[in-house]
Amino acid sequence: MGCRVGTARRGSIKAAAVTLAAFFGAVGPGISPLIAVAQDEPRPPWAPPTNVASKPKDSGGPDTEYLKRVECVTTATKGHQQVEADVIKDIPWGQAHLRLSEAHDYVRAKSRHGKIGVDEASGKPLKVAVIDTGVTPHAFFQGRVKAGGDYVQKNGEGEDGLLDCDGHGTQVAGIIGGNPNNPDVGFIGVAPDIEIISIRQSSQNYSEKTEEEIEQERKEATAKRKQAADEARRKREAAEAQKRIDDLKREVERSKNDDDSNGGSAAAGSPDGRTAPGQDGGQGDPRAQGNSSGAGNQETLAEAIVRAVDKHKVDVINMSVDACRPNSTGRTSQEAKLQAAIRHAVDEDVVVVAAAGNKGGSCQQNDTPAEDTGLMPDPNNPRTIVTPPWFSDDLLAVAAIDESGSVADFSMRGPWVSVAAPGTKIISLDPARGSSALVNVMFNGESAEHIQGTSFASPYVAGLAALVRQLHPDLDAREVMERIKTTAQHPGATGGHDQFIGYGVIDPMAALTATLPSDIGADTAEDIALPSDMPPPGGPDKTPMIVALAGSGGAIGALGITLFVVHTIRRNRTAE
Repeated sequence: MGCRVGTARRGSIKAAAVTLAAFFGAVGPGISPLIAVAQDEPRPPWAPPTNVASKPKDSGGPDTEYLKRVECVTTATKGHQQVEADVIKDIPWGQAHLRLSEAHDYVRAKSRHGKIGVDEASGKPLKVAVIDTGVTPHAFFQGRVKAGGDYVQKNGEGEDGLLDCDGHGTQVAGIIGGNPNNPDVGFIGVAPDIEIISIRQSSQNYSEKTEEEIEQERKEATAKRKQAADEARRKREAAEAQKRIDDLKREVERSKNDDDSNGGSAAAGSPDGRTAPGQDGGQGDPRAQGNSSGAGNQETLAEAIVRAVDKHKVDVINMSVDACRPNSTGRTSQEAKLQAAIRHAVDEDVVVVAAAGNKGGSCQQNDTPAEDTGLMPDPNNPRTIVTPPWFSDDLLAVAAIDESGSVADFSMRGPWVSVAAPGTKIISLDPARGSSALVNVMFNGESAEHIQGTSFASPYVAGLAALVRQLHPDLDAREVMERIKTTAQHPGATGGHDQFIGYGVIDPMAALTATLPSDIGADTAEDIALPSDMPPPGGPDKTPMIVALAGSGGAIGALGITLFVVHTIRRNRTAE
């Protein structure tokens, strides 16, 4: 991790203003003094407490045996000219929306090294861990992708994180740190000089082996060992037979040269029959778990976080992986481990960023009416729990917006959403090994689909976190996250936060340049009621109104009497 100035971790300031009315005897009109008192906010009802003792140890590998069911991705550009790198030259709408070119110019001008995404003290690249499906080395990385670990395959088969069979992690990493070094290509990563630490933690191309598959592999392994043992025995027997023949030949030769020999012979003897042990490799009981839909779970995700922090000393972690479940049970043991690992990361001064999740399957949307009652769920009691975003006390949970600037339809809602970033019509790196192209679609057979998801909004925020760390090295992890939230384009909601885009769409230039109250030692803004000329709560003094009304009534009465008298006199004169 890069050197930081000011090592004291202050954490984010949590305060709320509570007003107490004070009345002083007979209060004069227009005076109602109020006193503002700060106190800690209560924990939101949806936010679980953290048990740091649940932090897991890093096993360094898969939790079980996984089998590849689908072959690794091959190039998506062959035969589809609309996705060739030399065709995709426009600036992606997401980059333009975030004004990344302006942010890059500003960072480059401010950097003593003229780079974007480096530690200003040392000049070395800041480290961003991409915990995903792996990252395939690509020309646009210029060798800045490092192997970080593999929780899908054992024995280096996954190249320690540099094998991306799904293609997902490579595209995520491209948004964070891709650099074409070509002004004719519009695409560029948010932090194009950072170092990517790739940790392969999940894959939909793999699934857990069944008991039958494990048993079959054991039988095949046993058969191979037996075949090897039989072959070794045959070779040994042949060697021993050859030795006996050679010994007999030498004995015969000695007999010919021995004048006292009368045809004595040596017994050939028989082989000892020993064989190599027929080991069965230990037939322990296989894990009694059903087939999963892919490799990886929340426990290995927690271990990957611990690995990124403790072994690789990263500055930022991006996790574009999620797990959903109904909000009907308490926190699971795996969730507790994941939450503790995230807290460990932040306590060790690492910014953690996670995708908010996409609706579908077990991820039932949180702002739609319930099927049984037709009622909208309470935002503070969501229908679906999404992890890691559920732990947004210690991370930035990122929703996705579309080209209109509105929250994307697929983006999961929730009170834990922190900020939002572009997540539709994505352009990123072709994940196929050996490719140097860009892609803007994914192919399902012959059907082309636009790349989209909160998975691709999250890396925009992770890249921004690296830029903030570069230009504001005195900020700790929580302060970096707070700065990104504070400078976002807040929605028109109470407190500037809602369950759709959190505190708003990120604003890179504001996050890098804004002067916040904490930067100059000013007090945090509070809700304070100021004195005014408005009447006090009891209402105005009604005496003047009563006097005025009484006077007006008297005048009207006198006028009426006068008119009556005049009218009577005139009538009498007329009668005479």
